Amino acid sequence: MCRVSLISPFYHLLFLSPKLIKYIFLIFLKNLWRGNQLHNIDQGVRWLREEEKIFLLTFLALRGALDKPIKISLRDIARNLGLSPQSISRRLEVLEKEGLINRSISGRGQLVTLSSSGIQKILSFYNTLSTVLKPVKDTILVLKGRVFTGLGEGAFYMSRPEYRKQFIRTLGYAPYPGTLNIRLEPSSMKYRKVLERLEGIKINPFANRSRKYGGGKLFKVRINGEVEGALIIPERTHYGPDVIEVIAPINLREFLKLKDGDWVTVYVHL
Repeated sequence: MCRVSLISPFYHLLFLSPKLIKYIFLIFLKNLWRGNQLHNIDQGVRWLREEEKIFLLTFLALRGALDKPIKISLRDIARNLGLSPQSISRRLEVLEKEGLINRSISGRGQLVTLSSSGIQKILSFYNTLSTVLKPVKDTILVLKGRVFTGLGEGAFYMSRPEYRKQFIRTLGYAPYPGTLNIRLEPSSMKYRKVLERLEGIKINPFANRSRKYGGGKLFKVRINGEVEGALIIPERTHYGPDVIEVIAPINLREFLKLKDGDWVTVYVHL
């Protein structure tokens, strides 16, 4: 599969093919922005058009705010976008109030990072655009974390016949009876939150005489770029938002020679 990154550090989120799409994407956003620069220029900016939000979020992401807080200068952004520092400040306030960015004051500047909602807005726009500009091979989220020993429930649930039938139907294989548990690094946790908002491959709940079993959703993945598998997001879990569970047709610990504490990279196909 051929993948071309948009612009570093955006490669953590989007991989585009063919190359033409990345140029159309940026030109399209820039034209949308120019077409709306007259919007509320001399008024208090209380709201923004969707394309303005997407443009400003993308601008911040390309500066590095996707993965970590970055220090920004209102004057610098204003100079790049052809607006006044006051106008940029008001627009950032709107993004913050809508929960699309997180901001804090740092000396003479500000620290800004995209929230999971902000990332989701960019990703939704990208998916819409890529549908129009097919063919697009893949969209990928990259999650990183360390392997740890879980509660041992994975083997029990993976062995339930009702679940296994659904896995075979949706994934094309019966998974190894167990999950690889990964505790995410902080910069990857927001991507897990993004996955919670996406549709994924549905796993239906069911019940037998003794109890009810919850549903969930799957996302196809590659573990360490080597093994095809699936990331499970169950409706109910004992783990926190910093943990993901991965299944595969083989024992991932044995095949990849993993032990507790080892780093793992999971490429999620959307």
